[in-house]
Amino acid sequence: MTDDAKNPKDPAPDPDVSARDVDGEFTLTPGDPGRRRFMAIGAAGLGAGLAGTVAVPGARMLLYPLSHKTTSGSDEPIPAGTPHEFGDDPVKVDLHADKIDAWNRFEDVKIGSAWVVRLGGELVAFSTVCPHLGCAIDYDPEARKFKCPCHDSVFSMDGSVEEGPAPRPMDRLEVQTGEKLVAIRYRRFKQGVPEQEPV
Repeated sequence: MTDDAKNPKDPAPDPDVSARDVDGEFTLTPGDPGRRRFMAIGAAGLGAGLAGTVAVPGARMLLYPLSHKTTSGSDEPIPAGTPHEFGDDPVKVDLHADKIDAWNRFEDVKIGSAWVVRLGGELVAFSTVCPHLGCAIDYDPEARKFKCPCHDSVFSMDGSVEEGPAPRPMDRLEVQTGEKLVAIRYRRFKQGVPEQEPV
């Protein structure tokens, strides 16, 4: 066997080293790490770019409801009845409008209710949602008071708090009164805070 013949039992050359002829002898020196690093960074960048082309549209779809309005009230006043339907005794009215919720649109959906009463010759509307924790406020005709059955908050006819843990008066809603129609702009408000803050 000649010196040039390779021993089949010799291990395969290490890819991280290369052979160099120095004064007629071969020596092993480290390979080029810069090229390997460049290739690794390039492959990682390509993978990140491909992942981004899928992730960005997916994230936009998932976050769509956060960047578009959903119904927490009505932009336009909602018809609630005629002026002669309301007087000194509160009348509860259900308010219906088209509802937009994330990707869906529903027509003529109940979005809330209001108590409408005439105070000092003017029609006033109160949300039926208790400002404490959001329970539905009822009206007690014998006591002539609004009452929340959940935590015993009691409100006078003008919506002010008389008893209980409610942090503020009943939430007033905007009322538009015409000769033939009463309309209410419905809104939801934060619960458990002293000021009336729209959601």
